[in-house]
Amino acid sequence: MGTKQFYFPGSSVGCLLIHGFCGTPGEMIPLGKYLHNQGLTVKGILLNGHGTKPLDLRGWSYRDWIDAAAAGLAELKKACSHVFLIGFSMGGTIALHLAANSQVDGVITICAPVYLELKMYLTRPLKRLLQHKHMLENHIKDPGARKTHFSYRIAPPGAIVQLFNLLRLVRPQLQHITVPALVFQVHDDGIIPSSNGPFIYNSLVNTACKRFTWLKKSGHMAVIDYDKELIMWKINDFIENCLLSC
Repeated sequence: MGTKQFYFPGSSVGCLLIHGFCGTPGEMIPLGKYLHNQGLTVKGILLNGHGTKPLDLRGWSYRDWIDAAAAGLAELKKACSHVFLIGFSMGGTIALHLAANSQVDGVITICAPVYLELKMYLTRPLKRLLQHKHMLENHIKDPGARKTHFSYRIAPPGAIVQLFNLLRLVRPQLQHITVPALVFQVHDDGIIPSSNGPFIYNSLVNTACKRFTWLKKSGHMAVIDYDKELIMWKINDFIENCLLSC
C-alpha cells in the first residue's frame, strides 16, 4: 500500500482522510478512491514520522500529528466549501479533536480510540511494542488485505506515550463537538477496546445528528477488511444526508 500523501480533485465537497498509528495513507486509499468516484475531492495526509521506518517516529509528539492534520484541513478548505473529516484508529481520534476545534461539516471515525486499557500494554509490554505489525495483521480477516498492508514492525515506546497523551487530550473534547458524526466500531477489535465506539457515540451529547454502526465481519483494520464496502456506502450516504440538511 502507498506510503505517500494523495489528493484526488473533485467537487466542492472535500474529505480529509487520516490514517492510523504506525500506518500510512495507503490504508485509506480504497476509501479515498471510492469517495472520489462519487465526485468528491479527497485528500489523504501522512502523519509525521510515519511511512518510512519506526525510528523516524522519535522526536515527534501528538501535537505534531494534530498540526499535520490541521494543515491538511486548511489546504482542503481552499478548494472546498464543505469538508468532512474521516479518521481510522488514531486518525479518528485526531479527527475528533479537529471537529471540536475547527469549522467542518461532519466527522467520521472508524475504530477510533479515546482510551486504552493500560493493562493491555502492561501485560507482556515488550511483545506489544516489538510485534506491532504482527498484532495488526492478526486482526485483518481478509487474507488478501493482510498481504498488502503496510505498518511499522514495532511501535517505539515514546510514540506509545504520545498516543496516550493524545487520547487524554481528546476524551473531554467530545462534548464540544456539534457537527454531525458517524461512528464505526468492530465487535471483535483486539487492538483497542471495542467499547470505545459506544463511548464516543454516547459522549457526543451536543452533536446535531449522530449515527453508530457495528462492524461484524472485520478486525481492527476495518478500512481494508471485509466491511470496507459497507463503510464506504455508509460514509457516502452520511455525507449526502448532511449536505441535504445544510
